[in-house]
Amino acid sequence: KMKYQIPQTVFIQEIDDEVILLDTTTQEYFSLNEVGKNIIDLISENLTKDQIVEELSNIYEVDKIQIEKDLTNFAKALEEKGLITID
Repeated sequence: KMKYQIPQTVFIQEIDDEVILLDTTTQEYFSLNEVGKNIIDLISENLTKDQIVEELSNIYEVDKIQIEKDLTNFAKALEEKGLITID
């Protein structure tokens, strides 16, 4: 089962109206919209990719295939910046 993890150097910070994921070591960051923040919260709960897709489909009532595609793209973008690891 695929899992995402947030390294211990990475924190969620709320600045004004913006939520960002920040790596305190590299200073890499990623601005999160509401969906992104929900995904990060679910990752923080240690859910598998499938469980995250399930949860998001309950929240947004969007097709699971679309959610999985969006989740995969989002996770790749974060992984490239070193903000999450994918196992």
